[in-house]
Amino acid sequence: MNVLVIYSHTYQSQSHAGKAILEVLEAQPGITVRKLEELYPDNRPIDVAAEQAALVAADVIVFQHPLFWFATPALMKRYMDEVFQYGFAYGADSFKLAGKKFVHSYTTGAAAEVYTGGLHLDVEAALRTSAGYCRMEYAGAFPLYGQLALENPNVAAEAKAHAERLVELLKTL
Repeated sequence: MNVLVIYSHTYQSQSHAGKAILEVLEAQPGITVRKLEELYPDNRPIDVAAEQAALVAADVIVFQHPLFWFATPALMKRYMDEVFQYGFAYGADSFKLAGKKFVHSYTTGAAAEVYTGGLHLDVEAALRTSAGYCRMEYAGAFPLYGQLALENPNVAAEAKAHAERLVELLKTL
């Protein structure tokens, strides 16, 4: 199975969780990680054709990111705006991502208790809806809460365990 991970983190050099997650994912056969901030630094134009080709080649697409104000990082949103175009991801019978499985994996600084009462559903709604609109099969959200290193001394270990669980999930898809 060909898994494509689209990874975005505005402050990757400061991310303990992101580093631990990427270490696990990048070591797996069949998983390709595209780090948006490395590919497109300083507002560099996104290579839409290359990104679309990578998406088409994948069986499973994973968006991996931290939450920033209950949303994806800005570059991930820009990626979606530019890459998931009409005639490619939707519209005019051009649903090139149709049938692909989509997993939304994200980290938060805040503890799980903050997301009770449905807030986690609000956070996940945009990507869940986008996947459905593009006729992808939404395989679910995979959150890891409480990853603010200033408050949690176990971030790296928890993030590594999260990534290992994610890999196990991907093997079942």
